[in-house]
Amino acid sequence: MAYEVLFKPMMIGKKNLKNRLAFAPVGMCTADSEGRVTDQVLCHYVARAKGGVGLVIVEHTMSNYRYGLPGSGALSIHEDTHLAGMLDLADAIHAFDAAAVVQLSLGLGRQAALHLEPVGPSAVPFEVREGSAPRGLKFFEGLKSAPPKKLTIAEIEEMENLYVAAVMRLKRCGFDGIEIHGAHGYMLANFLSPLTNRRRDRYGGSFEKRLTLALNLIRRSREIAGDDFIIGFRISGDEHVPGGLPLEDTLKIAAILQKEGVDYIHLSTGTMESWKYTFPEKEGVILPEAEAVKKVVDIPVICPNLHDPKKAAQAVKKGKVDIVSLARPLLADPQWPNKVREGRIGEIQRCILCNGCLSTLFQGFASRCTVNPNVGRERFVPEYFPPPRKSKGRPI
Repeated sequence: MAYEVLFKPMMIGKKNLKNRLAFAPVGMCTADSEGRVTDQVLCHYVARAKGGVGLVIVEHTMSNYRYGLPGSGALSIHEDTHLAGMLDLADAIHAFDAAAVVQLSLGLGRQAALHLEPVGPSAVPFEVREGSAPRGLKFFEGLKSAPPKKLTIAEIEEMENLYVAAVMRLKRCGFDGIEIHGAHGYMLANFLSPLTNRRRDRYGGSFEKRLTLALNLIRRSREIAGDDFIIGFRISGDEHVPGGLPLEDTLKIAAILQKEGVDYIHLSTGTMESWKYTFPEKEGVILPEAEAVKKVVDIPVICPNLHDPKKAAQAVKKGKVDIVSLARPLLADPQWPNKVREGRIGEIQRCILCNGCLSTLFQGFASRCTVNPNVGRERFVPEYFPPPRKSKGRPI
């Protein structure tokens, strides 16, 4: 089979994945007003896990409520009242023999200006310039922020502590791991980037000090969660903004992440100021950056932006990446992996790259899809509800 390479098992950390396909983290804003799991959240992930991926990376989830998206429908795990829903979510994903990892975030950083007071390592505002946004998101062009509030040492330490507490909650709920969100111009990315981190203390001032926060999160998460817990890291290969994080720095960071015991690196690219790179209108745009990272590390590298099964298979077969992550393609057709595995390529309902899923989201609505009317309504689809459980009331 031309696509059999996509269905070869592989190890991430100490976890064996059944194939080389992952559901990439994509915010849907269907949690409740406090960020707790709802029936819609559960059924959304049932659809994608049932579709045949080996790894489900749960969407951008907040480790604290102060710097996240309060009231927006974004997932959060900042307190124990969220445990029950997250336990159900981990069980529902595991019921289809997929590994369950949560993309865990410190918050939005300076890009929080869209929703609340922006904060960050330094008081550097942002501007979305003309021509920097892809179709469907052009309404962001011209947006400018006020300088974000510079975080104090005490506030950064508090963020770290809240993050580690969130990691422990996810461990208790039975998740296989976390993906530390260090991409897309959000909080942790602000600390990694020379453009946005101009501090002169232990959290900034040099390349090494810009990594302090990220390394603290890795080390403390590993200490509390153990060696059998997956710790991945998502990073923008290049921020594609003047003065931002360049690929040459990311390659150095990738080697350090591996040395620190990170189990995989998930490539992305860009920030809100360069979203035409993050959400490109052509396939394979991110692949060269992922391939460059692949050359400097031995741990698995995950790459998005490969919607066509043939291109995805070629990238893995040629050793350019280890795993292909699918976000918009699995919104358009959750059965993409099963259809590829069964040779039903012509039946795939293709993503048309219109970014309708994103434009609705960023205008304050739950995400929808132009070609799949079930997106955001999976709780009403009989094959997804009620969500299955693999365990039988496992204590937490």
